[in-house]
Amino acid sequence: MQSEIDGPSEIDLLKQYISKLKAENNKIKAENVELKVRVAKLEDKQSQNELIKNLLSVSRKHDHSGEKVSQLSDSVAFFKSIIPDTKKAIVSAEKSIDLLENRCQNLEDIISVKDRKIITLVDQILSKTKHNDVTIEPEIYSSTHERKLWAKRHSESEHDLETQKKYTFHP
Repeated sequence: MQSEIDGPSEIDLLKQYISKLKAENNKIKAENVELKVRVAKLEDKQSQNELIKNLLSVSRKHDHSGEKVSQLSDSVAFFKSIIPDTKKAIVSAEKSIDLLENRCQNLEDIISVKDRKIITLVDQILSKTKHNDVTIEPEIYSSTHERKLWAKRHSESEHDLETQKKYTFHP
C-alpha cells in the first residue's frame, strides 16, 4: 500500500524536475544565442579594423600633389592616431571572442548533459507507468481511476470465480 502512495508522487516530482530542467535549458539556449550574436559583432569590428589598416597601406603607396597630398596626409595622421586604439580594440575583441567561444562551448556541454538527464528521467517515468499485461494488478497505480478499478475487481473476485480466474491480484 505504501508503494501506491509513493509511486505517483515520485512521478510528479520527476515531472516537475524535468520541467525545471527544460526551463533551464531554454534559458541557456537563449544565452548561447546572445553570445553568438556578440561574437559576430566583435568579428565584424575586427574586419572593419583590418579594412582601416589596408586603407592606410594604400594611402602610403600613393604619392599625389597639392591638395590631394594634404588630404592624404591628414588621413594618414588621423589613421596613425587611431592605430594604437584600434590595436587595443582588436586585442580586446580577440580576447572577448575567445572567452565567448569558450562560454558557448560550456553552454553547449551543459545543454547536452541536461538533455541526457531529461531523457533518463523520461525513461524512468515511462518504465514506472508501463504495464504489459492488463490482467495482472500493477504494483504502482498510474492514477486514482486505475486504483479504483482494481479495488472493484478485488471486491468482484470475492464472489465470482470467473473474475478470480481472469485477473491476477497482489496479496
